[in-house]
Amino acid sequence: MMDPWESEEEGGGEGGGMMRWLITYADLITLLLAFFIVLYAMNRTEQVKFSLVAQALAQNFDSNSIIGQSPGPSIVTGMSGVAATNVAELKSLNQLQNRIEAALAKAGVANQVSVTSNERGVEVSLNATLLFAPASAVLSPAAVSLLQSIGQALKTVPNDVEIVGYTDSTPIRTALYPSNWQLSAMRAANVVYVLSRVPGINPSRLSLAGFGRYHPVATNATPQGRKLNRRVNILVLRSAVAEVAIGNGP
Repeated sequence: MMDPWESEEEGGGEGGGMMRWLITYADLITLLLAFFIVLYAMNRTEQVKFSLVAQALAQNFDSNSIIGQSPGPSIVTGMSGVAATNVAELKSLNQLQNRIEAALAKAGVANQVSVTSNERGVEVSLNATLLFAPASAVLSPAAVSLLQSIGQALKTVPNDVEIVGYTDSTPIRTALYPSNWQLSAMRAANVVYVLSRVPGINPSRLSLAGFGRYHPVATNATPQGRKLNRRVNILVLRSAVAEVAIGNGP
């Protein structure tokens, strides 16, 4: 008996060509199916790895975050110690923020000073009008007392402290301060000096910078905006940030 496939091909009819096309198509579909099965398997493997990492991190930060599972060993050597240190530092900085806010409230300036937490640490933003006369870097007696109160809170933590001065965009050119750079830097330096003399604060923890008119927080087109831009910020740095910003090792 003649092979039906062979007769179709020899006849050169349309049916033989269609059958060959279907065989090629079926092979292609089979290969694609195998390809997607491999991709799916790889994806499932990555999900399992991610689940293990997420579980380990959750157990390090909060032993109750995985319901029904007890904390297990970290999949990264030393992760447990690092996580515990980070949690302890965050708790310490939260307590510090509460102490600073209490000191500001006691001094009656809580509504004039901003105290916030961010990825770098705890930041205290003091408006320059609380500390200095216009175009001056000399601290008033009330400002010295306020800074000493803040220093009492700062000495309860070991973290490095960065003091940064800012001005508005109004040009200044005096014998003492030829530009806003010098004015902002000297204001920061005088704040550092007061804090360095608070018993219990190691001066090596302190650093300063002057940004002048740059990095404003409001528009310089209005008196209110310029007032907000004249400020001195006291930033208590997280340890990981200090290692990069200041170069202090553990």
